[in-house]
Amino acid sequence: MIYRFPENFSFTTPEFFNNPFRYHPHPLVQKAAEILTGHIHDDIWLHSAFSEGKMLGVLVVGLPDCDDIGFIAAFSGNVGGRSNILGFVPPIFDLMDPSGHFKTREAEITEINRKIASIEDSGDLSQLKESIAKAMAAKEEEIAKQKAHMAISKRERDEARSEMSDPARLDALLKESMFEKAELKRIRIRWDNEIKKLQNEAETIISGINEMKARRAAMSDELQKWIFRQYIVHDFTGSQSSIEDIFAAEGLIPPGGTGECAAPKLLEYAYENRLRPIAMGEFWYGNSPETAVRTHGRFYPSCTSKCGPLLRFMLNGILIKEDPSADRSLEIIYEDNEVVAVEKPSGMPSVPGLDGRLSAYEILCRSYEELHTVHRLDMDTSGIILFAKTEDAAKDIRHQFEQHTVKKTYHARLSPAAEGMKLKPGDQGEISLPLSADYDERPRQKVDMAQGKPALTSYEVTASNDDGTIDITFHPHTGRTHQLRVHSAHSMGLGHPIIGDMLYGGLPAPHLHLHAWSITFMHPSTHTEITLTSIKEQ
Repeated sequence: MIYRFPENFSFTTPEFFNNPFRYHPHPLVQKAAEILTGHIHDDIWLHSAFSEGKMLGVLVVGLPDCDDIGFIAAFSGNVGGRSNILGFVPPIFDLMDPSGHFKTREAEITEINRKIASIEDSGDLSQLKESIAKAMAAKEEEIAKQKAHMAISKRERDEARSEMSDPARLDALLKESMFEKAELKRIRIRWDNEIKKLQNEAETIISGINEMKARRAAMSDELQKWIFRQYIVHDFTGSQSSIEDIFAAEGLIPPGGTGECAAPKLLEYAYENRLRPIAMGEFWYGNSPETAVRTHGRFYPSCTSKCGPLLRFMLNGILIKEDPSADRSLEIIYEDNEVVAVEKPSGMPSVPGLDGRLSAYEILCRSYEELHTVHRLDMDTSGIILFAKTEDAAKDIRHQFEQHTVKKTYHARLSPAAEGMKLKPGDQGEISLPLSADYDERPRQKVDMAQGKPALTSYEVTASNDDGTIDITFHPHTGRTHQLRVHSAHSMGLGHPIIGDMLYGGLPAPHLHLHAWSITFMHPSTHTEITLTSIKEQ
């Protein structure tokens, strides 16, 4: 289904297609999302199904053989066990076909799971383990009793031997000793045989379970590989490849679920139907999850683990809008024989990365023979960053960061909350949400109550603006990756993503409105406290 824009909707088409991993949605994309959201709201079943939380995508397209435009829509994965829903593009390959190979093999794997669960839940194995433990305890108890009896008998025999010289009686005492030793051996053999019998029964059950698990793993691996061979996608030039081959070309194995996200579905449908991709965006619909930062109505970049290699292939032949070049200048705000502090602009990495952008460290290395990093700012964060000019100074300052004695202040401007104003001037508090890397959505971080590293942030609201945005001061007590960005955006944090934050759903802006305003540390040689303050606004 191709949706149309309202006749009175004025627009200007973009010159380049947006980078799906780093973008702010074009007005056409925002309007398409608004129309799609209204369509879902008006359909009781769709609204109920999607309200649990789902990533949706829209692709603005030029229609074939005319200058008109429209858009198509997709959802990630499946909804209510369905992969085909009217109004959304079909899957690249339909795994939900009940008579297909996937469902057939999936049913076989499910049956193995059922058998394993049935055996594990039956109690037979646990009863055997309990019987083995009881038998081993009974063995030790009987052996201990026999040894105690033998000790008493030995003392009695020793006393008897000292008081007699009758050969026949002495021979009887010797035979009694030999019998008791033989009895101890018989006790051990009897219990060992009993325990071995129980252990063999348990090992038979365990072996059967392990065999089924190995068969299940092999079947799952074979099925996953089969899936990725069935997913054939195209690029803008008409070339095609399987997902398996696309990832193999980069030395990678596709993660589970690759090809089921909204973005590749949209592009593949467009290519198959001679639709010209103009602009694309993915946004969240429904309830927010507990871990990842997802808020209803906000746009998020495509995931890198599943969609990175895939979209790089599928977008071949399309002119992609490059990221705005960051200001390459660095302004030194403090320097002595051991440290140098500079103002880093937004968009510049602190240290060399994989994308080839010139980093603050590389720029400074042109002027210094020796330079050491002691901390970092996110590429999109602007403000003060500190470097050491000697190894000893670097060790000292790094230790201060490790001990959390360095004090940092950040200024930020936050997007309005998704559901009305939540913060007002004077509000202050702490956010404690443990964080871990979201490996499926790198470089994003997620809230992880089970295995995340502690992350603590203090904040104070300094102003609320007429447009609903919030000015705020942050004091991070820990230094986790994207800590302030996640604590700002997450529904269990402030629920206000930072303006310009493309990763976590902030309002569009030329740069991230997060600025490292000040830093306080102990000088590595004079041991006096130094506070450096930014000379620029964010």
